[in-house]
Amino acid sequence: MGRWWEMGPKRAFRWIFGSLERRLAGALLLLVLAATALQVVSEERAVTLRAETLNLQRAAANAENAGELIRAVADFHMQSHLALMPNPPETAENSLTDAAVRIDRQLTLLRISGAPLFELPDGTESVDQLGILVRDIRHEAALDGYDPDRLASIEARVAGMQSFSRSIEWMLDRERDEAYTQLIASTNSWHTRASAIGVAMVALALAMLADVMFNILPALRRMHNTIRRLASGDLHFEIEQFRLEELSALAGPLETFRRNALAVQSLAFTDSSTGLPNRRAFMEQTLARLEAGPGKGEAGLAVMVVDVDNFKHVNDDYGHATGDMLVRQVGERMQRVLGARAIVARSGGDEFVICAPYSDRQSAEAIGSRLVTAMQEPFDLGGFTVAITISLGLVETQGASGEVAVHALLNRADLALYASKNNGRNQASCYTADLENERDADRRLERDLTGAFERGQLHMVYQPIHSTADREDEVEALVRWTHPELGEVSPAHFIPAAERSNQIVRLGSWIIERALADLANWPDLTMSLNISSMQLQQDGFVGFLMRCCRKHEIASRRVILEVTESLSIERNTRALMTLNLLRNAGFRIALDDFGTGYSSLCLMKTFRFDRLKLDRSLIADLGKDPTSQAVFDAAVTMALKIGAEVVAEGISDEELVEPVRRAGCTHMQGFHYSRPIEAAEVLPYFARAREERLRVA
Repeated sequence: MGRWWEMGPKRAFRWIFGSLERRLAGALLLLVLAATALQVVSEERAVTLRAETLNLQRAAANAENAGELIRAVADFHMQSHLALMPNPPETAENSLTDAAVRIDRQLTLLRISGAPLFELPDGTESVDQLGILVRDIRHEAALDGYDPDRLASIEARVAGMQSFSRSIEWMLDRERDEAYTQLIASTNSWHTRASAIGVAMVALALAMLADVMFNILPALRRMHNTIRRLASGDLHFEIEQFRLEELSALAGPLETFRRNALAVQSLAFTDSSTGLPNRRAFMEQTLARLEAGPGKGEAGLAVMVVDVDNFKHVNDDYGHATGDMLVRQVGERMQRVLGARAIVARSGGDEFVICAPYSDRQSAEAIGSRLVTAMQEPFDLGGFTVAITISLGLVETQGASGEVAVHALLNRADLALYASKNNGRNQASCYTADLENERDADRRLERDLTGAFERGQLHMVYQPIHSTADREDEVEALVRWTHPELGEVSPAHFIPAAERSNQIVRLGSWIIERALADLANWPDLTMSLNISSMQLQQDGFVGFLMRCCRKHEIASRRVILEVTESLSIERNTRALMTLNLLRNAGFRIALDDFGTGYSSLCLMKTFRFDRLKLDRSLIADLGKDPTSQAVFDAAVTMALKIGAEVVAEGISDEELVEPVRRAGCTHMQGFHYSRPIEAAEVLPYFARAREERLRVA
C-alpha cells in the first residue's frame, strides 16, 4: 500500500481507522502533539508574562514616585508661602529646604527608573533651577519690603513645578495602566490558548475513550463470544464481518471453519424437511446449555414441547407438501419470536421441542403464552393463507443437568402439553407435580376401565329436558362409573381415559344398548345420546344403531344424537357421511356445547342440525351482564332462523328461566329442574311434572 498521504482523504481515513493498531497509535500521537503544543504555548506565555509583570511593577513604582513628587511640590508650595509671610516661623526656612530635598529625591528616583521626563511638553526647566528658586525665596524673605515682581516670578515658577509634576503623574499613570492592560491581555490570551488546547486534549481523550468503549471493546467482546460459541459447538449463527483489519482477518477463517463444521453436523443433526435441528441435535444442544447455565440477564431455562393443533386437517385439505411448508414456517416464526438464544427443533410430525431462556422481567410461562399468541397470525403458504393454533407445555429446568435430566424434562413438558390439549388447546401450560399425579390416576383409570364392564361398575342416569311449549318429555342419557376404591368417577375423567385407551367405541356401544333398553320402558319419552367422533368413524356404526332400535322396538325419531362442536365434521368426510345417513334414517342430530369452539358457523353451513344445545358458559351471566344477554340472544336467533330447536343447558336457578324463555329457547335443562336421576325415577318424575303443569294451568 502506498503512502497514506497519496491515497486521498477517504482512503487515508479508512486506512487509518480500519486498523486497531493505527487507530490507537494515531490517537496517542495526537495526544502527544496536543501536550507538546500546550507546553510550547505555556513556555512562551510564561516568558511574556514575566516581562510584562516586571514592566507593570516598574510602571507602578514610577506612578507611586510621581505621586510622591506631586505631594512634595505641594508641600514646597506651602512652605514657600510660609517663608514669604511677615514674621515667618523659625522652622520655615528648614521646612522649605526639606521640601526642596524631597522634590530632588523623587526626581532622581524617576530619572533612575528611566521615566522619560524630557519628553514632557515643559521639559524639566521648572525643576532644574530648584536651588535658584529656594535662594530667591530666602532672599525675598530676608528683605523687609516685598517686590511684587519677584513674588510673582516665584509664584509662577512654583506653579510651573506643580504643572510639571502633574504632567509626570498623568504620563506615568497612563504608562502603568497600559502595562496593566497589556498584562491582562497577555494573561487572557494564555488562558484562551491553554483552554483551547486543553479542551482539544479532553475531547480527544473522550473520543478515544468512547471509541474504545463503544467500538473497540464491543468488537473484541463480540469476537470473544464468537470464539466461545464455536468452541462450545454452537454453529447456528453467522460470524460478524468486522471493520477492524485484525478482527476481519480472524473472522474469515472462523467463518470457513463454522461452515465446514455446520455442513458436517447438518447431515446428522438437521431435520431434512425444515432445516431445523432434529431431536438428537436438540438433546445435545440442550445438554450443553444446561451445563453452561443461564447466560447474562437470564434467570433460567425452560424446556417446551409444542404441537400444531389439528395439523392433520392441513395435510388433508392442502396436501403434505403444504404441510411441510407450514411446519417450516412455524419453526422459523418460533425462532424469530424466541430469539437466537433459543433452541428450536422438530422432533417429528407437527411436534417441536424448544429450550429457551427466560428472565426476571419475563417468566417462562409468559414466554410460552407469547409464543402461542404469535402463532395465531396466519401463515402465507403461496397463494393462500392458513391460520393455526398451537398447544404448548413447558417446564423450568431449575438447575437440572445430564442427559437423563433432559429426557425427564421432555417428559414433564409432554405432561404439560397434554394439559393444554385437554383444556381446549391454543394455550400454554406449565408443569406441576399435580400433572404427574393426574397422569398416574389416568393410567389407573385406563387399566380399571377394562374391568368396569365385567364387574358391573358402570350404570346409566338420566337428566330431564323440559320443553318451554309443553312438547314431548325428554331425557339425556349419561353414564356413571362407581369405582370400588375411588367412588364416583366423573365422566370428565373416564371418558378421556376411554378415548386414550381406545375403549371409547366399546363404552359407546354399551351406553347405547343400556340406554335404549331403558327407553323401551318409556314409550312417551324422547332420549338424547352423546356420540363420540370415533363412533362416527367406526365401520358399521349406523347398522349397529338401527339394529339396537329394532331390537327394543324404538322409532328412530325418538332418539336424538348429540355431537360436540370440537368434532369439526366439516373437515371429516366420513363423520359427515355417517351423520347424513343417520339423519336420513330418522334420527335427529343435535350440536352439543354450541358456542365453545371456533368452527360453529362453519358447522352450521356444512350440516343442517335439528337442535343446538347452548353451552352453559353462554347462560351463566344472563340477567347480570347486558353483553352476555346480547350474545345469548344472537345465538338463539340464529338457531331459530335455520329451523333448529334450542336447548339451554346449565339452568341452575329460577333467575335464569325467564331470560332464557324470553330469548326464544325451545328447551331447558339444568339442576334447577333436576339433577341426573336413576332409571326407576324417570316416569314418576315426569308424572309429577305433568301434574304440576296441570295444576298451574
